[in-house]
Amino acid sequence: MMNRTQQILIAIVALAVLGMLWFAGNDKDRSQEAATADAALAPAPAASDVRGVPRNGTLDPVSIDPQRPADQLPQYQADALLDDYRSNPGAADERYRGKYIIVEGVASGVRRGEADNVFVDIRTNDPNAVVRAQLLRRQICGPAGRVCEVEARATMVRRGQKVAVECNGAGLADGTPLLSDCLLRGGAN
Repeated sequence: MMNRTQQILIAIVALAVLGMLWFAGNDKDRSQEAATADAALAPAPAASDVRGVPRNGTLDPVSIDPQRPADQLPQYQADALLDDYRSNPGAADERYRGKYIIVEGVASGVRRGEADNVFVDIRTNDPNAVVRAQLLRRQICGPAGRVCEVEARATMVRRGQKVAVECNGAGLADGTPLLSDCLLRGGAN
């Protein structure tokens, strides 16, 4: 059993810890308060401008990157991309290379390549072929454009999970369609 003095000391320590936590949480930089006040005065974006919000289980076909225009992006299945490259590589290059597109499919795995690049392999209808998406080092990891490192975002992808990436088409290498500068999109499950 604790005596009365020990109980009082524990209560004082608990109050001191709570006080420190309160001060640490409420000690804001004045410049942050000014920025918050400026943001409050700015007009709110229209509901159609919101990015990264799933509707009916999938994201709208606009970029999740607030730095990109909110134009509707073309969406393709990984199978269609591979089939197009196999049937007519020249026409497929014309259609995809250098274009900003969304590619959907099922993740075959995540791997690290040369120069610490991180890739997501997306399954196709051919068990021996994938579409390879090279991820940007900085990823959009949540609503309102929250940014995180590629490793943090890539750990959220599991083999067999539906994925969607928005990327630049990068052509064909060794029979594998390549995508570059990719952002993993949420809500594809």
